[in-house]
Amino acid sequence: MNRRYFIARSASASLLAGSPLGWQRPARGQAQALHRIGIVDYVSGPLVAQVRLGLVEGLAGSRGFKTEFGQFGHEPDRLTRNAAEFVRREVAVLLAFSNKAALVAKSLTSTIPIVCLADDPVASGLVECPDRPGGNLTGAFSPVAGLIATRIDIIRGMVPGTQLIVLITDPTNSPAHEIEVREAQAAANALGFELSIVAWVGEHNIEIELSALPRDRNAVLVFGGGPLFAAEGATLAYQARRYEFPAIHGDRDAVEKGGLVSYGPRFLEAGHLMGVYAGRILKGERPADLPVRQVGRELIVNRFVAKSRGLPLPATLLARADEVID
Repeated sequence: MNRRYFIARSASASLLAGSPLGWQRPARGQAQALHRIGIVDYVSGPLVAQVRLGLVEGLAGSRGFKTEFGQFGHEPDRLTRNAAEFVRREVAVLLAFSNKAALVAKSLTSTIPIVCLADDPVASGLVECPDRPGGNLTGAFSPVAGLIATRIDIIRGMVPGTQLIVLITDPTNSPAHEIEVREAQAAANALGFELSIVAWVGEHNIEIELSALPRDRNAVLVFGGGPLFAAEGATLAYQARRYEFPAIHGDRDAVEKGGLVSYGPRFLEAGHLMGVYAGRILKGERPADLPVRQVGRELIVNRFVAKSRGLPLPATLLARADEVID
């Protein structure tokens, strides 16, 4: 077993394993039931903690749940294998933290409730109407539109003399990938910058691509979104520092682990909401009656990393930041 996966799984399990209080109060002497919740794709430790808090809140204080984790890796069919196994085992609720995972889960079951974080649930075909989703799926969403354009604007303001924007994107993360490429191309054209697009699906270390980039263009890295980049945030932050490329990420976890700056969905807010919804479903509510709610975006800046790199932090950027890490 992958050692990193085993450590993450063990830590997450210890965070989320609750005391066995039932969905319904059992008769005296009867064993109390644990409701099993299957997590289809990768989740970070802080996100797991927010899911746990939300579950307890949604269950009105009960901890009658047990979370089970899928395999962590970059094989193309990993999400399908994870979701299929949970469906076979008839878990009570499926949690999907990406558009890809939600689509896979929905294709495999129409009966097990699915609580997801999606890019655009209507355009993706996950639901017909966010307010009344119908079917067996609900959760949170955060549109992809505007994310890459804003990331480019933020990072170029921190790196005077930028000539090259390097977009690193996962081509299997559709439709987000296509939106990211279009926005990067439009921004580069408007600014008069050169654009390089690196397609990366995680089958090898990103240092192969980074080592091949030109060193004389003041290049900046702009990472796309999706489960791959959430899973590899710490590695991507390390490699960006190693090759001395200023980089902007899509989630705060990478910045907390040494990245320069991030702009993206409020994943912790989404995780808490998903936990609340899962708890409410375990208590008897239907996913069809729980509206799919949009979560906001956040800007996180690592001032320590910026100072160590000699990069300016404009006052306007600091004023916009939701959090500044020293």
